[in-house]
Amino acid sequence: MQRENPGVNLPALRGHNAALVLDLLRAAGETGISRLELAERTGLTPQAVSKITARLRAEGLAAEAGRRASTGGKPRTVLRL
Repeated sequence: MQRENPGVNLPALRGHNAALVLDLLRAAGETGISRLELAERTGLTPQAVSKITARLRAEGLAAEAGRRASTGGKPRTVLRL
């Protein structure tokens, strides 16, 4: 039985998604950007962004840069390179 849709190359997809997040972190500069903003701008789920940013932090490529005031709820943690 042949599949109509080919599978996805997961390592390549992970690399692409990480590159998207890194580009936005770089563009945000010293002010940083929150995980929620990263999710909104990339179209990735918040869970995917959390996994990507955790991996980037573990590799020393990203760091937490404090918290940003929220209009309600939990303050957003800001990340930067």
